[in-house]
Amino acid sequence: MKIGVIRNPVSGGRSGRAQWRGINIALATHFGEREVRETARSGDAARLAIELVEAGCDLIIAVGGDGTIGDVVDGLMRSARPGTAFSFIPTGTGCDFARNFALPRDPEAMVRRIAEASVRRIDVARLTGPSLGGQEEARHFANIASVGVSGRIVQAVNGRGRRVASGSLRFFLCSVREILRYRPETVRVTVDGEEIFKGPVTVAAVANGAWFGGGMHVVPFADLADGLLDIGILRGASRMGVLGILARLYSASHVGHPLISFHRGRVIEIEPLGDRPVSIEADGEALAFDRLRVGVMPSALSLKM
Repeated sequence: MKIGVIRNPVSGGRSGRAQWRGINIALATHFGEREVRETARSGDAARLAIELVEAGCDLIIAVGGDGTIGDVVDGLMRSARPGTAFSFIPTGTGCDFARNFALPRDPEAMVRRIAEASVRRIDVARLTGPSLGGQEEARHFANIASVGVSGRIVQAVNGRGRRVASGSLRFFLCSVREILRYRPETVRVTVDGEEIFKGPVTVAAVANGAWFGGGMHVVPFADLADGLLDIGILRGASRMGVLGILARLYSASHVGHPLISFHRGRVIEIEPLGDRPVSIEADGEALAFDRLRVGVMPSALSLKM
């Protein structure tokens, strides 16, 4: 088996670099020869995934956070062999996609699990629509795409300013700050062609997986292999009301709250109705789409995990 590894060298900061030493040793032990490529900027992981598939790799392993994982999945889906086996080793700030699996923390145990695992099929989501520049574009994601304050939070988490915290704490602090600044955006949401919501929204999360935001169990009903997408909608509310709900997201105790509704379908669209563009993110990366249109690709990803 020819192995390709795509690593984000800044993922996880010093902790991520320390993890990589053990991961690299374990990869050598369980896989032997492998081709390691490192990203330098956003979008590199998708391009590198396409190149490694073209070079004949039978398994692509992403080493990084949700953004790296999402980019690699996007590259695989756009490659000549989208059925190429995929795996990942989480080292990033949020690592929310990894929360959908019961994974060992030890690098050697993690790599051994990948080496011994059989391949299974899970769903992928495909986002399509016009960019803010007017061009029609497409992007695949593995975990969650969302509209609203979450897009502002992602921009803050990924910002280049001085970082006073990391990991889940950084997500939480940025969440509080951006919620206090946010004015709800007005949108229309349709599921499989039927309008299910119209009005101001704080967050609308289109989910393949169940977690985002550094451990928020935002759409707990989401299943990576059910051939469907789930959407959780938090309607516009006061800042203090949203902060109260924020604390409940980590334990999924927000389910049943009167401001929150959940829906399920194969195609989900979120269209802005106001004069401001909506803030959009997917797998922890801000995207320049002017609306969200997401379709599920059932069993499209060959996951070795």
